[in-house]
Amino acid sequence: MQSQIGGLGKIFCRKIPGGAGAKRSGGPAPETSRAGGLPGGTDRSRLGLVNTERQDTGEWGERLAERHLCRCAGMEVLERRWTHKHGELDLVLRQGGVLVFVEVRVRGGGAHPLAAYQSIGRGKWRALRRTAAAYLRQCRWRPEAVRFDVVGIRRGPDGRLVDLIHWENVGAFGRNFRF
Repeated sequence: MQSQIGGLGKIFCRKIPGGAGAKRSGGPAPETSRAGGLPGGTDRSRLGLVNTERQDTGEWGERLAERHLCRCAGMEVLERRWTHKHGELDLVLRQGGVLVFVEVRVRGGGAHPLAAYQSIGRGKWRALRRTAAAYLRQCRWRPEAVRFDVVGIRRGPDGRLVDLIHWENVGAFGRNFRF
């Protein structure tokens, strides 16, 4: 389904067959933590590195968004969770000559479909712009164009996927942005 809403650009919505009853794909179950996994068998919990349920949910959403964007939109992953002192970019992808920064938001299934997009406040947009500018300064590849996309994922009360919505070219950079 494609539609236009206000100045948000195109919306791509993929409803999963079976709605809230559809199987959740990949990732750890919500109640599990990610202990272990460091080189040399170091236990993450002893280092205070155990992920919270919120972090696990975010990682699950990022993997789901990545899979959707690579398969359905033909994008190529350049970076996952790229961090800088200004913040973090969930996904950095390439679609032809376009560099795409993606913010992924996961919300409960009872939330309005626009809730994921609306949850990004002014401060978050500012941090995303600054982080994206830092990424562009260190990037060896010179893109033809740059854009921001938002992927909103709604989950049911049981933790299963309800739907995935992709807002393309949300215009987070503004008129005066130069790279």
